[in-house]
Amino acid sequence: MRKSFFIAALALITSFSTFAQRGLENLPHYNDKRVHFGFLLGFNFYDFHVQEIENLASVPGYFSVRSTVNPGYNINIIASLKLARYLDIRFLPGFASSNRVLTFDVISPNTGERVEVPREIITSALEFPLEFKYRSKRMNNFGMYVVGGAKYNKDLASKEDSEDDSIFKIASDEMFYEFGFGLDFYFEYFKFSPQIKASFGFTDILVEDGTFLIEGIHRLETRSILLCLTFE
Repeated sequence: MRKSFFIAALALITSFSTFAQRGLENLPHYNDKRVHFGFLLGFNFYDFHVQEIENLASVPGYFSVRSTVNPGYNINIIASLKLARYLDIRFLPGFASSNRVLTFDVISPNTGERVEVPREIITSALEFPLEFKYRSKRMNNFGMYVVGGAKYNKDLASKEDSEDDSIFKIASDEMFYEFGFGLDFYFEYFKFSPQIKASFGFTDILVEDGTFLIEGIHRLETRSILLCLTFE
């Protein structure tokens, strides 16, 4: 399934590239404008980077913890300001929804048996990315670019203050650094850009609530991949 998806995506991008490099040049003065606006639609794949404590065997009945990734979605607004001939700065406020599962391999305190305990973490976050975009020289109706920057997320679904011990809690505030690349296709009335971007959280979002399940975790951070389409 994944192989078929990537083959189809590659074929689509190749056909776009072939189309974009022939015929009349669309939007010939697009990159001369100082300010651009648009929107982004995408799928995200949020994961946890789990750093277990150095001596996990020191926690009786605690064996391991693993993270499972589920797809989510992004919707963002794009505001782009031209800084130099090939360099833009972009602000992309938006909303991201994600769903992750942490599974703990532990001894149940109730039965004394070794079990796997899943904890689902649903995130509904306001995103505030600020990034730089460096573009290649335009080739008729086609171009390439790389992006890099930082992002702040505010998780509206966070239950970090909950007293329910059955909930695995993460902090609502998180910072990331990001980088990615994409392709620009210039059409008659708009610019279309498929893009892939990686995000690396550098803040510890583990909430020390005194429950058994956090005892084996030293630090918890977010990693994510965003596959998106932008229209400007």
